[in-house]
Amino acid sequence: MKLPKYVITLLATLLFILLFFEKSLGLNVAIYGTSTLVLLAMFKRDIFTSVLSKVIGLGLLLSSICYYLFASPLTLVLAIVSFLLLFGIYTLEPVRNLMYAVPNSVSNFFASIGDFFKSFRGRGKKNRSYGISRVFRIIALPFFIILLFLAVYSMGSTYFSKAVGNFFSIFEGVVERIANYIDIVAVFVGLLGFLFSVLHSLKPKASNVPETLKSDFLTRSKSKWSKINRLMDLSTELKSGMFLFYALSFLLAVLLFLEIKNVWFGFVWEGELLKEFVHEGTYILIFAILLSMAVTMYFFRKNLNFHPKNKGLKIAAFSWIGLNLLLVVSVFIRNYYYIQHFGLAYKRIGVVFFLLLCIVGLISIVVKINDKRTTYFITRVNSLAAYVTLICICLFNWDVIIAKYNFKNYQTAFVHLPFMSNLSDKALPYLLITDDEVAEIEEKQLQHIPFARKGYFKEVDYQNKIALRVENFKNNCSERHWLEQVWAEKKAYKMLED
Repeated sequence: MKLPKYVITLLATLLFILLFFEKSLGLNVAIYGTSTLVLLAMFKRDIFTSVLSKVIGLGLLLSSICYYLFASPLTLVLAIVSFLLLFGIYTLEPVRNLMYAVPNSVSNFFASIGDFFKSFRGRGKKNRSYGISRVFRIIALPFFIILLFLAVYSMGSTYFSKAVGNFFSIFEGVVERIANYIDIVAVFVGLLGFLFSVLHSLKPKASNVPETLKSDFLTRSKSKWSKINRLMDLSTELKSGMFLFYALSFLLAVLLFLEIKNVWFGFVWEGELLKEFVHEGTYILIFAILLSMAVTMYFFRKNLNFHPKNKGLKIAAFSWIGLNLLLVVSVFIRNYYYIQHFGLAYKRIGVVFFLLLCIVGLISIVVKINDKRTTYFITRVNSLAAYVTLICICLFNWDVIIAKYNFKNYQTAFVHLPFMSNLSDKALPYLLITDDEVAEIEEKQLQHIPFARKGYFKEVDYQNKIALRVENFKNNCSERHWLEQVWAEKKAYKMLED
């Protein structure tokens, strides 16, 4: 049986209200995400025709389930982003580039609201000029702009701000009277649920940037400007590119020689904080890698790919990219030393995944040069790689991994207690430390960490803080609705109870 689109939207909205009204996030996120995919598979099968749409659908499923498992803020963001990307991929032309789905998502989201109201009219009725959807579109944008200028004028004039304040005090009284008869929170949750569920009413639209005009492969183009301006013709650009790549390769070779000598094999930790060694040094080197990718793409953007004498330029570019891959390894080694002496942290884990994306980016540029690919190909491959990488990050309970690793390696790595004490509730069973363990950790830290000090645990009040968090966590867990449950927190609760 084929249900009208507005019926599916209203059912999904009702489900959203039942799952999220007066409830915190947990299992309900996984249920709603899975239910959305089931409804789309049943009533909007053509949404999952392209490879990219299947990847995003799988990403929504994994991120929704992983939020129930680990309740990571990043996972929730990715679940919402994946949900919104479903709006962007539902177009008349198949979307292959994730970057193109983003602008489509914005326009299709607003269009879906109009499609919802239009679905009430059925197939046989003609569109009316002044239907509900058109009225909504006429009012929505001006209303938003009015609110924007209202805020700007209020910040610019105290008199205007006072007048607006008086007006809103009257408005607040009206809202309070309405609240006596209507649950404002329920209305808000229902409206939010409708904004998520309106996807089921969306009809496929034309893409904002038709991908039929885009190709993965370059084609040679002729231009009269190369004949007029000899300074910028292909031969001059070829020589300029070869000189630049060989010069940059020489500079990078010197840098790598010093890195290999002093970092790869000559590094000895003498108790310094490694902030400059890792933070500033790593970020600058990562910027250098991204800059090198941009320079390479510039020279191989157009007709230089077809120049009959560009073999030397390609060799120079491949050498440059190979050296940049070694630079990625060097940055990884810097980050490894930081983890070895200061333990795991979110940024250090993030650097590892970012370096993996740098490797994908550099390899994709090699493919671009070798196979005469377009910038469109680069953005398509790397945006998809970034999305898949972020989804993969969500598959792990990083707080527990950090807690277990850092306390396990206390003999060689400094344990930063303020950071450890702020890890999420999922890691609480691994953050509990007895007095004997405190004495053991402090003894080993004093032996191997030059700046470690006796009484560090008492100084930051670590044990009392964790004990208070455990008590509050137990009280909150016992009062949670089953839809609010998070698997990792439920596991932590059982471990603390045993």
